[in-house]
Amino acid sequence: MKEKDLKRAYNNVMAQTISASHQHLFAGNSFGDIFVLKIQELDKGTEEPPGKLKIFPQGNGVDINCLAFHRDFLIVGAVGLIYGLPWNEEEETLAAKRSWEVKIPMQVDAVEVPDVNSMWLNADNDTLFAGCGDGVIYQVSLEDGRIQREYRGHTDYIHSVVGNASGQIFSGAEDGTVRVWSTKKQEQTSLLEPHKNPQLIRPDWGKWIGAVAVSEDWLLCGGGPRPSIYHLRALECTRVFDFPGRVHLCEFVDDSVFIGGEYNHVQSYTLHGELQANIPVEHTACYSVVWQTAPINLMSIAGFSNKLHILKDFRFLDSKIELYGNVQGEDNQAEDEEEELIEEPLIGEAS
Repeated sequence: MKEKDLKRAYNNVMAQTISASHQHLFAGNSFGDIFVLKIQELDKGTEEPPGKLKIFPQGNGVDINCLAFHRDFLIVGAVGLIYGLPWNEEEETLAAKRSWEVKIPMQVDAVEVPDVNSMWLNADNDTLFAGCGDGVIYQVSLEDGRIQREYRGHTDYIHSVVGNASGQIFSGAEDGTVRVWSTKKQEQTSLLEPHKNPQLIRPDWGKWIGAVAVSEDWLLCGGGPRPSIYHLRALECTRVFDFPGRVHLCEFVDDSVFIGGEYNHVQSYTLHGELQANIPVEHTACYSVVWQTAPINLMSIAGFSNKLHILKDFRFLDSKIELYGNVQGEDNQAEDEEEELIEEPLIGEAS
């Protein structure tokens, strides 16, 4: 199987983000490739297909686990490393050279470099929170690249980190816990163990927490246990959602809850638990969702497949965007490869 066919068959998009201008969508995968889609291309007439994507390879061995965008930098979370790439909005190009990088320290008893699995950006104070495979959340200053603080308490790798404007950080991990932290206190402030709730536990799927989301009043989480919602003040479970698969993503979207994972649909619920949209997806598993409401209404769902699933009204699937096979310059590269294959036997005969 050719490399391009292999990538198309096993493409796993773990991360997405939208530029500060809200004009470009970035998607990164486990092959170390970053795809860029001009969002305006999705606003064309229904009969005109969107333009092809740009691709910016990050090199072999770079698994792109998470992405964030700050000012004019794309921030990449990989294995043991966070780095920034300058983005040129006018030329629509991502710099090949890293502008800065932060290495995640290895623990004394560690046998491998920890993955950076999740990032939450506090743009107001230029601070990044990174949840990693060593069970530690690292608070990183984007002004000088210094690790300001480590949040310790999880006993297994962290899947999800989010925060709010009140200085609270929320994390979910393989150890089955959701922990609440404060940037003003040294220790965690609260602990949730959804797998100990008989309404939530699904024994065949384990206790791990795959995704956490937070709004002004609510906390949402899920993984092996059923997805559920908690009131932030009391931290009591008030609603259980009947999502039938393992949960790898959850998100508050306006007054709705989006949940996805190892299931052939992403589902939208009201806060009261009523199913309001059942969106079919081709992904074997969904790992990433990003959305915006201006200047163009857009939601992109990504996961283990070679397509981005695009929604404009957040209820119905609008289109699917191919990744490999839909990149600028791919046709010319394919023609060059075919010419090389044709020329090789002629050279052999002449010799």
